[in-house]
Amino acid sequence: MLPQESQVSCGVVPKVSREGMRLLVLRWNGQWIGGDRFARDYAAGIASFNAEVVQAVTRFHSPDQSVPRELEAYAAVWAAALVAFEAADFREQDRETLLGGLLGELRSYWNLTEPIEPQWEATVLKRAASYFELRDPCSPLTTASRFVGLYLGSIGLRHSRLSAALAQHLCATFGYRILRDIYRLAAASRLRTAVISLVERPKAR
Repeated sequence: MLPQESQVSCGVVPKVSREGMRLLVLRWNGQWIGGDRFARDYAAGIASFNAEVVQAVTRFHSPDQSVPRELEAYAAVWAAALVAFEAADFREQDRETLLGGLLGELRSYWNLTEPIEPQWEATVLKRAASYFELRDPCSPLTTASRFVGLYLGSIGLRHSRLSAALAQHLCATFGYRILRDIYRLAAASRLRTAVISLVERPKAR
């Protein structure tokens, strides 16, 4: 059975209230902030990374509108975020809340470039689940390589000298992103867990 966050990628998104997001406090970028601000900041980073991936593909190959490149990029990048959250070892409730809020913020970015269709988001999340299943829990770099292989195959770019150069670039980009986010999210998770333990300790006495 896949971890809880993979259920989000498959379209089962936990309902998260704005108040619930604000009350979830964690250390991020050197500050204690609410979950709502974290979701906005992290979503902006995901959107920027997504644009970087699409631009890299466009530099190597001319755009082909018949191939859903942006949709596949959204799916691969969202799956990379899920991998980082899984490795960060947040408490299940916190992870569900943060991913639910994050996905809510991402919708606004996705709708900037794609028409709003009922099944579009579900397709992105379903594709993300396919990427997520390829993860190697012991090796973020192997995960990155598998994601890139599926991504390039899905958009019809494979078996060429240019594609090999693009794959090498994207593997490095995805690998760095996943490793960096694991490190940052794990630090936030540890601090939040420590603070919650201190708060709850007097109650247990």
